[in-house]
Amino acid sequence: MKKIFSFILALALCTGNAMAFEFDNEPEAGLSFMGIFGMNVSKLQNHMAYDGNKVGATMGIRADYMLPKAHGTYLTAGIDWTMKGGKCTDLFTIIGTDDYSVSAKYALHYFEVPVRIGFRYNVMETLGFYGELGPYFAVGVGGKHMMNVDGDGTAVRDFEDENTYAAFKNYDYPKETFQRWDAGISFRIGAEYEQHYNLMIGCDWGLADIYRTSLRDAVHDQTGITLPKVKNFNFSITVGYRF
Repeated sequence: MKKIFSFILALALCTGNAMAFEFDNEPEAGLSFMGIFGMNVSKLQNHMAYDGNKVGATMGIRADYMLPKAHGTYLTAGIDWTMKGGKCTDLFTIIGTDDYSVSAKYALHYFEVPVRIGFRYNVMETLGFYGELGPYFAVGVGGKHMMNVDGDGTAVRDFEDENTYAAFKNYDYPKETFQRWDAGISFRIGAEYEQHYNLMIGCDWGLADIYRTSLRDAVHDQTGITLPKVKNFNFSITVGYRF
């Protein structure tokens, strides 16, 4: 969190300093739209069992409003479909022997609404760079928890089938269940060429605990263990086209 607040302060200072100068290629004020498509590398944080990254896709549309007489400061919002989640690469098994290698993949699909403030600087008429920061809000709309056992046999297949199920449904313990709602802080930096073609990289830091209260209570009642807060983290690389 200290790094996030430090970046917010630095962004505010840079924006304030930038307003004191006149740019030769100052962005034109007004509203524009961009379609985006790209790749996510996600992880579930704060729980030692979730030790693997999951690769997914993201796509969406965003609206940018360049503020008049603000020297490159703009507001942006959009709606994205994004694949997040994570992996457990070394799980214990209950199928009767320790000779199997058991792993799990958690695919969590969201509709996500980012709302950010940004600053853009055009180094020339055809090339501009920008950075933006703000909150995001998301609701889970699908996905699956998939179990994989490195082995053959009826017991192995039954174990995989029993522990592979749709995401976000409130199953009974001991199945892990995630709540649908998520929120956090998102950050993007990017470059735009010819006022159309964009390349962006960014991170999303989830601030919401995505475990269901019912799961947390069931684990505590049956084992005495208090589960840690599990949060999404996501790194993305996207391309975009501005209309």
